[in-house]
Amino acid sequence: MTSDRVSSLGAEEDDTALGYYDDDDLEAFSDAGLGCEDGVLGFSDSLNGDVKPRILLMGLRRSGKSSIQKVVFHKMSPNETLFLESTNKICREDVSSSSFVSFQIWDFPGQIDFFDPSFDYEMIFIGTGALIFVIDSQDDYVEALSRLHLTVTRAYKVNPDIHFEVFIHKVDGLSDDHKIEKQGDIHKRANDDLADTGLERIHLSFYLTSIYDHSIFEAFSKVVQKLIPQLPTLENLLNIFISNSGIEKAFLFDVVSKIYIATDSSPVDMQTYELCCDMIDVVIDISCIYGLENNVAGLPYDKESMAIIHLNNTTVMYLKEVTKFLAMVCFLRKESFDRKGLIDYNFHCFKSAIQEVFDVRVKVQQNRKLLSQRRWSKLTSTVLSNTH
Repeated sequence: MTSDRVSSLGAEEDDTALGYYDDDDLEAFSDAGLGCEDGVLGFSDSLNGDVKPRILLMGLRRSGKSSIQKVVFHKMSPNETLFLESTNKICREDVSSSSFVSFQIWDFPGQIDFFDPSFDYEMIFIGTGALIFVIDSQDDYVEALSRLHLTVTRAYKVNPDIHFEVFIHKVDGLSDDHKIEKQGDIHKRANDDLADTGLERIHLSFYLTSIYDHSIFEAFSKVVQKLIPQLPTLENLLNIFISNSGIEKAFLFDVVSKIYIATDSSPVDMQTYELCCDMIDVVIDISCIYGLENNVAGLPYDKESMAIIHLNNTTVMYLKEVTKFLAMVCFLRKESFDRKGLIDYNFHCFKSAIQEVFDVRVKVQQNRKLLSQRRWSKLTSTVLSNTH
């Protein structure tokens, strides 16, 4: 794991890290007077150079969009979402748990027709990284499929680089056979509609989700990973780490949302992922009770945080802090864990490599911010000169 190799990989991939929309996209969103308690809509972020990819949550009313957001990013209990009021405004929320998990969630009410002339729908899609369309699997989804087709085709014409994700939601009340049947039917109908309009090149990804299990976190992990330009570098580093440490599986987790932003190249098992989430919950809960009170950052999770759990099948789970927001969770055999000193040394090398990836990203962000400020200064000077 050489530092030169890591730096070059990070530099190559971060060149497009903030390329979802540029500083020319400064027009007003619409004249509809939209707002939200969590923030003010608009594109002022690009004036400061702090440009984040957007994830749009769309779907019909009562499909579960707001519940998904609250459970994944606000740690709300699934049962509490039953008392949420229907969303009647477009709400934007910044998710900045770490340098890698940094984006905006835009929650669109199902009753709003954003293709209405009063909306500049092109401005909605031009800065979007991923569009998540939520379909209620327990309801008649004919209207939802029609709305999905309209949304995807309009969005694709504006921005062909959008990742289109379909959450077939509320599957907790369905049997396994019924889930597969629903997914197959929705998959076929949605793609047939695209084929009928000559848009077979549009790729839709489908996920079976529920807020009552870890499927919604797994699905959001897959979506977020598509927005991380450094993903190939992270996966490569994890592969190198586990191959030299006798580890069977490793995840890089955001401890706040329990989204895994990267894993090694071996397949992900849902049961393994659930164990990781439970372990992170245990570490955070115990740290809140027994952690240091004089923690400067006010966070229970710090560089001293670690955990070891021995399962009854001779497997060991090992959690180590990577940054104040990221954790590595590993699965390995008990005999491999006897070489803990080697694992810790390799982890130190891995952590240093991750830091170099961060450093490259920070430099790119600083350069883009400086360029953005120069463009804004030039634009202001031009406007003032024309005024005089």
